[in-house]
Amino acid sequence: KSIGKRKLGMGLKGPDELYAAAKHSVDGFWAVLRGEKAFRTDLVVFVACVCVVAAIPGLTVCERAVMVYVVFFPLVAELVNTAIEKTIDRISPDYHRLSGLVKDIGSAVVLAAFVGAGICWAVILVGWAFRVFGK
Repeated sequence: KSIGKRKLGMGLKGPDELYAAAKHSVDGFWAVLRGEKAFRTDLVVFVACVCVVAAIPGLTVCERAVMVYVVFFPLVAELVNTAIEKTIDRISPDYHRLSGLVKDIGSAVVLAAFVGAGICWAVILVGWAFRVFGK
């Protein structure tokens, strides 16, 4: 497919443009799911975390929602990281110091998302433990 045919706004209006945008998003998701082991690993972590959240008794609805929401961020970060890596690879297959740095920064975004999720989980679970097991 040529890039031109994939551009949004090519005379499409309203629901047709929304459908085209959604289709491209789904295509991108499936491409990353098929082609990126790191994304598949992150997706397994996400599903496992959701199962853990569902199994912990005594969490409030808000705590559950926050815990699921924050483990979704690494998936988003991995999608962005993959887009960055594919763009760099498209620009030039040759190694360049700045290209490597950009890829490292993209990877750091994924790490930061996981660290942030871990901190959030720790804060919620410590509060939960004090409520359930007492002081």
